[in-house]
Amino acid sequence: MARFRVAAAIDFGTHASGYAWSAVTRDGADPRRRDIVDREQWPGTTEKRYPKTRSALLLDASDAVLAWGYPAVRAERPPGSRLVTGMKMSLRPADDPSRPAPGNRVPRALSDDLSRPVPLIAAYLAQLREVAVAEITDGGRYRESDIRWCLTVPAIWSQAALGAMREAAGTAGFPSGHDALLLEPEPDMAALYCAVQELTPTGPVQTLRNVFRRPGRRFVVADCGGGTVDVVAYEVLGDGSLAQLGRPSGGAFGATYTTNGFIQDVLGSRFLDQTNLERLTRYHWAEFQELLSDWETHRNKFTVGSRESVALRMDGLHGLLSPEDLRHLGAVQGGKGGRIVVRPKEMTDLLESAVGGILPLVDEHLEKAAMAAGAAQGAGGGGAARPDVYLVGGFSQSPYLRERVRAHVGERARVFTPDRPERAVLHGALHRCYASAVREGGERVGTAGSPSGARRRGPDISERCALYTYGARVSEPYDDEDGAQDRTLEANDEGRHFCPDRFLRFVAIGERVGVDHEVAHRNLVPIRADRRLMTIEFYATHDPDPRYYDSAPAKRIGHITVDLGSCMHLPREQREVDVHLAFGRAEITVRAVNRHDGKAVDSTLDLDPEF
Repeated sequence: MARFRVAAAIDFGTHASGYAWSAVTRDGADPRRRDIVDREQWPGTTEKRYPKTRSALLLDASDAVLAWGYPAVRAERPPGSRLVTGMKMSLRPADDPSRPAPGNRVPRALSDDLSRPVPLIAAYLAQLREVAVAEITDGGRYRESDIRWCLTVPAIWSQAALGAMREAAGTAGFPSGHDALLLEPEPDMAALYCAVQELTPTGPVQTLRNVFRRPGRRFVVADCGGGTVDVVAYEVLGDGSLAQLGRPSGGAFGATYTTNGFIQDVLGSRFLDQTNLERLTRYHWAEFQELLSDWETHRNKFTVGSRESVALRMDGLHGLLSPEDLRHLGAVQGGKGGRIVVRPKEMTDLLESAVGGILPLVDEHLEKAAMAAGAAQGAGGGGAARPDVYLVGGFSQSPYLRERVRAHVGERARVFTPDRPERAVLHGALHRCYASAVREGGERVGTAGSPSGARRRGPDISERCALYTYGARVSEPYDDEDGAQDRTLEANDEGRHFCPDRFLRFVAIGERVGVDHEVAHRNLVPIRADRRLMTIEFYATHDPDPRYYDSAPAKRIGHITVDLGSCMHLPREQREVDVHLAFGRAEITVRAVNRHDGKAVDSTLDLDPEF
């Protein structure tokens, strides 16, 4: 039996978040037969079918939660309260160009520049976890300890951001162990969803069937959400699992940033000054939110080449504007002062601010898919078929985005969206969590006709590409090149000179590594006999094979310390330590083992590897 009786997933998004769960049973071994439960009716929403609620908190002056989800966005703000939305984006690097400039007071559609986002993320996740657990355990059949969780994260997040997410999840009440709480990259989860679903094309081509059962097929997933867009190329392997063909890439090109542009560029020109705009957003947020909701509805319907202006309702705000405000609004809009009128060029420019960043990412990964196909042909294999592009995430419902991608890729690829693309990451994460629970519970996993006779249990992610070159700082015998570099010397007990700045590589940037695959370096020994503790520092760099830990821009991403006390009676060269780094999951874990007593030290490399 599986250790976990329930698989549950949390898609924590910039704009909206949701959960899904499924009981782990033998009947659910086939992912198409899994009974997946998600919530599509949320308090405060006008959406008829949507598996998520807003990623928003309404907080009082002491940061206690007054409301969350849609009610937080649509409620009137009591005096001293504040609304926080999209807090996840505050985890991106400080030098990200999408961050607001210092001192910029223009209202924004999300809180993406928080100084301490982790407590707020934890407060939101706690609300979502409480609702999910209450539903799963209702009736007494399951306990909370029966649940294995999967929390999705952007593929381009740093190890520091992943560490912050795990910290927030722990504070929110989720289990702390890596076996009970998986952190999984969003586009990988979307790829699993596409592999399970029947796909509906966005262009005039036939529906594809059994694409993911053809070894060697290559495809690109563009996960276009509210905040980030992640793009990754994949290949279907012989056992039906999926392997990344390159490092994920992406950026802050999500739909919410078009709303930021709408506020700054359109509303900024319609109202008299920034102070007036700030007043409306600060004191009349409910009315302002109605305007933003209407904007998002029209944005999601706008098409390429449209020549009609969009008229947005401002019923709630109209009575709050002074006669001077209304005269200015009418003058800017050619006499139309009853609504906010967005011209076709303005709509196009706002959408292009996001789409213009997405298209080069699609190009990059289509090229990786084509290179992999060419290599396969050169080796005598298949691979001549064009790759496919799958658009997922809430923003992929935009006809403008779909039309632009299809026109841009032309004959290079076919463009598809799965049914219910807003579910892709959430349900894909559920499939990943379910498959892991079944495997670790002792179910046999394989392909039909394999020597083991095991049945295939559905697609899964089996290989990922290293985001950086990862290695450790070690001491190596000093040589002439070290001397030419004027490197520091240190001597061991026998007087032999060593260079303490050498880089011991575990995996190179872009290298494909199996999920949960360990790379080990064995027989590391201390350089001096009087050293009871061996501390090993780990670094990440873009250089594929550096000689020194600091010879290229690099960042220290963690360390681990091994106690050699049990073997201090042995000669120095026999005090051996084996170091294992496990790759392939969103987080990198390290394990160091004292070979004399077998004691292991485990850690997660979770410091910031951004450059």
